[in-house]
Amino acid sequence: MGFFNSQRLAFIVNNFIWVLVVFFLLLASIMIDGFFTIENFINMPFHSAALSMMILGMAFCLLSKQMDMSIESTFVIAPAIGVLLVTRWVPGIPDNLAVLVAILVGALIGFINGLLVVKLRVNSFLATLAMLIVLRGAVEYILPVGIFDVPSLFGVLGANTFMIGSYEIPYTIFIYVAVFFFANFILRNTVFGKDVVAVGSNATAAFIAGIRVERIHILVFVVSGICAAFAGVLAVGKMGSVMNQLGSGDILFVFAGTVLGGVSLDGGKGSVLNAMGGGLLLTVITTILNYSEVSPYLIKTIQGLTLLVALILNNGIETLLKHRLGK
Repeated sequence: MGFFNSQRLAFIVNNFIWVLVVFFLLLASIMIDGFFTIENFINMPFHSAALSMMILGMAFCLLSKQMDMSIESTFVIAPAIGVLLVTRWVPGIPDNLAVLVAILVGALIGFINGLLVVKLRVNSFLATLAMLIVLRGAVEYILPVGIFDVPSLFGVLGANTFMIGSYEIPYTIFIYVAVFFFANFILRNTVFGKDVVAVGSNATAAFIAGIRVERIHILVFVVSGICAAFAGVLAVGKMGSVMNQLGSGDILFVFAGTVLGGVSLDGGKGSVLNAMGGGLLLTVITTILNYSEVSPYLIKTIQGLTLLVALILNNGIETLLKHRLGK
């Protein structure tokens, strides 16, 4: 039996995102002198953490055959409300409550999205797209200018580091990796996780089997809102400020990273660990562009073209390998 037997081909199909990550890392090493340094391999997951957390939220929705376009607005308004509460609206309460408030706001937004989709029967794409616009306008109203003095816990989660040898390692890296592995455990080993996949695969069959489909749909939007809010906490902590344009336009990269990570638009198929790879791939591509001193006016264009090529390559090789497996 050759090296590329059925099991190995299936493994490649299911984890092709990591092939793309390695490919772009090798490309970076060719294009950029001194790219392979410990500092770079610390910085890339550090910079991808917030985006990857939003990708995780989108992954839960897509796995259940729903879509949350409001993620980028939840990403900014949740931490903004948390910070405003403790610094402007109710001064004197513990600063670190801002993180809890941000998470609760994210959960509430997700719950409202879920009710719109489940109870009012609004298409999830349209409902959450409208929510994206509503929340973006709301955050511009409540936060017309940035706040540059955020609670200390934001900084601990998003920027603080500890030393391993002579290297500073951000807490953020361990936090977001732990969250992804915890989410992977939930999807693979809990009733809720298996129900999410079952509902995404065939909602009618899941309903007949006794799964509460509407509850699952509401819960995945709540999970998405929490992930987006926590991503915002990490981003605000990293920058040490919160501004109303935070995350503007990120929904396209969230969506691209999730699909690149192999989460199916048809629901019921995908891995959150591979979705993490999608976030890392986007960061590697951005790093290459920054090191290459590409004109800022062309970065978006090149990012889009690169993602398009990566998606075509991903789909093409997956189809080829599946055809080979089918023989």
